[in-house]
Amino acid sequence: MFGVKVLVERIDAARLSDKANENSPSNCSLNVSMSERERNPEALVLSFTLELTNQPQLARLAVSGIATLTGTKEEIQAALSAADDKNPPLVLTTIYERTYSLFYLVAGSLRVPSPLPTLLKPSGSEKK
Repeated sequence: MFGVKVLVERIDAARLSDKANENSPSNCSLNVSMSERERNPEALVLSFTLELTNQPQLARLAVSGIATLTGTKEEIQAALSAADDKNPPLVLTTIYERTYSLFYLVAGSLRVPSPLPTLLKPSGSEKK
């Protein structure tokens, strides 16, 4: 049975503007770093860092940790591959969903705009 466990090891945050507040207009971008730490036939362990930045630069938020994927070789490979160019891999979506609450709480504490929970969704997927 396929599963993903996410362990957060580090949270870094910096407020970059004294003029920022929760309602400041901004666009968030997400920089992602993932690397393999360990692999066996039933599991893959990845190190990850997700770094959110705003334009204009209001804050920098980063979460680092370990994601452990368990399942068959085919299930793990499917989670690492994007279905198409417009969607991120399942593993990245899962890591972001599991760490989103940390980004939200830290952004609120810094009094800067929070990222959207749908940041990784393709732009054409919103319901009208």
